[in-house]
Amino acid sequence: MAGRGVDIVLGGAMPEKPEGKTNEEWQESKEMAVWREHHEKVLKAGGLHVLGTERHEARRVDNQLRGRSGRQGDPGSSRFFLSLEDDLMRIFGGEQISGLMDKLKLPEDQPIENALVSRAIEQSQVKVEGFHFDMRKRLVEFDDVANQQREIVYKLRRRVLDAQDVKDEVLEKLNERAEKIVEASWPEFEAKPNVEKMIISFLDIVPFDDASRERIEGEVEKRNNKEEVKELLKKVIADIHKTREGQVGKETMRQIEKYAYLGSIDHHWIDHIDHIDDLREAITLRAYGQRDPLIEFKNEAFQLFENLIERINVELSGRLFRIGVAQPQSEIPLSRARMNVDKGDQTGLKGEADAAVESGKPAFEGKTEKKMGRNDPCWCGSGKKWKKCHYPQMQ
Repeated sequence: MAGRGVDIVLGGAMPEKPEGKTNEEWQESKEMAVWREHHEKVLKAGGLHVLGTERHEARRVDNQLRGRSGRQGDPGSSRFFLSLEDDLMRIFGGEQISGLMDKLKLPEDQPIENALVSRAIEQSQVKVEGFHFDMRKRLVEFDDVANQQREIVYKLRRRVLDAQDVKDEVLEKLNERAEKIVEASWPEFEAKPNVEKMIISFLDIVPFDDASRERIEGEVEKRNNKEEVKELLKKVIADIHKTREGQVGKETMRQIEKYAYLGSIDHHWIDHIDHIDDLREAITLRAYGQRDPLIEFKNEAFQLFENLIERINVELSGRLFRIGVAQPQSEIPLSRARMNVDKGDQTGLKGEADAAVESGKPAFEGKTEKKMGRNDPCWCGSGKKWKKCHYPQMQ
């Protein structure tokens, strides 16, 4: 509307210079002569005249419209018309002017031109601009709260991604979780804890069979204070972690720890963003209770963020020992390959597999008991999928 990117040339667009003509030939051409005639005609008429049918809420837009009439020093003028029924006048004193016209019995088509009216319109625009500025400022303040939380979570995620080893940090969070379980299951004024509640909560971290559960319950009942029970649960976590590490290997365990940590962060951060958006939409209603929505938003967003960190730690403690690792199939020993000297080529594993198919005997007996899928690599070692190698021959 304000003509951004529009180059209004008086007299129409200047004709383009044809290829092969010099500047002098182009300036003396018939097309340029016609354009100069039209250009001079518009200049003598006063240049471009901008007619505005209303005033915008922002003076900037009105000034941009006026600026179309003064392109690069060209002459021009502008004139704006405003109805008493326009929003700008209706909200800011239009009824008073309308009442004055009725008292003076002025006709409806009688224009009112007065510096007081123009000044009143500008003051109305200043008020609207200030209102919009306050709204934008408040939006930025709301965004700053979410941005601070976003920076903290992204730094945490980046640190986990770049770290070579997060074992100590993960074990620390598991131990903190175990301590909270003991505190929640052992009220301050009780002599003994609620062992059943404690064990059920502890099972969320470390999965046990019935025999192990009974053994741990017995050990917990032998302890007489919270610190001893906490040390017992921490020792169980350390033993399970060491056993798990021995089963899958140190390198794989480091990847499991990272995967569990990052998965917990991503899962709960997505939910947290949705909660923050919902809170921002609803918090404005607090103004009806004479409370500042921004302060209320900061307080509740802080509580949500603390809950986020707690939920991340809880899910991490529940994920770590429940992530399964697929064991790779054992490789076929190359000693099974044989050389076909008579044919002058290396038959290897594929030759043995082909011979087995022709004779109807299974190749590499005892190699694997897993049922092969059509898209699995063929057992002959050709590098092709089974469905495109030996599968058709075995049907």
